[in-house]
This record gives sequence, structure tokens and C-alpha cells, in this order.
Amino acid sequence: MTDIYENQIGRILRDEGAALALASAGEDWHDTATALALKYFSDAGRDGALFEDARAHAMKCGIGAPPSANAWGAVALSLSKRKLITKTGALLPSKAIKSHARAQPVWRLASLQGAT
Repeated sequence: MTDIYENQIGRILRDEGAALALASAGEDWHDTATALALKYFSDAGRDGALFEDARAHAMKCGIGAPPSANAWGAVALSLSKRKLITKTGALLPSKAIKSHARAQPVWRLASLQGAT
């Protein structure tokens, strides 16, 4: 029972943190980050990509860093919850030095889920 309760509380706290991170970044930043990420995953096609690659692409496009780096995770969470992106099931090592090559999910557009 404790595990289920802790998971529910964890999800609530995750969602509250994501909302705070996005609020601090602002609606314009969120909208731009969302559009750039969706475009990146569209271009990546069926094989998908790491979300950190979409973030790097957005930064190269000049979006600018949000006040909290957690805003990027909040964008990924938002896209996933809205079923716009989905995990492919593959994992790749993170390219970010701070992540110590931790396995990260590969994402793709949900509309490409059944595409051949």
C-alpha cells in the first residue's frame, strides 16, 4: 500500500513542480519550446530521438534558457501527457556530462507510432 501511495504523491509533486517551472519560464517560452520540440521529433521520424537533442536544437534556434532547467522536463512531460510524443521503448545513453551516460528514453511523435 505504501508504494502506491508514495507513487501517487510523487506524481502530484512532479506535476506541481513542472507547473511551477513552466510558469517561471512564461507562456511564450513554453509555446515556443513545445513547437520546436514537436518539429524536431517530426524531423527525427520513426526512429525518434532523445529529448535532450530536441532541447539542444531549440537552444540553437535561439529560444534561450528558461529560468529553471526543469522547464525542459516539464515540456517533455506536457507533450507526453497530451499524447503528442511517445516513448519508442529504446534507451540511449545521455550525452549530457552531468547525466553520466544514464540511459534515457527515445521519444517520437505519437502520430508516427504505427507508421511504417
